[in-house]
Amino acid sequence: MAIEVIHEPAAHRYVVLVDGAEAGEASYVMRADELMITHTFIDPNHRNEGLGAVLVHRAIDDIIATSTQRITSGCWFVTAWLGAHPGYVDAARSGGIDAELGNTCRIVTPDR
Repeated sequence: MAIEVIHEPAAHRYVVLVDGAEAGEASYVMRADELMITHTFIDPNHRNEGLGAVLVHRAIDDIIATSTQRITSGCWFVTAWLGAHPGYVDAARSGGIDAELGNTCRIVTPDR
């Protein structure tokens, strides 16, 4: 299984691909000096494969490497990942949890 994370800046998202097919995304918005990850989604057919963690980790690595933006979470999964990796984003770059959105999420279940 080949896993790749690509940035689609025009769509304001990072996409995780499994063997070349889209399996999930992390969407974000830009505000002043801040990039806020607003939501993550992994296709139900790929849940419990660790793709969410790979997606968030690589997206944050890319943001740190390519910008000076502060990183803020408006997504429960991103907040949980950051909580499990304290200090990964240094205090100067961490925008914490967005006060307006908090830890919002969207749960999508497959049609059965």
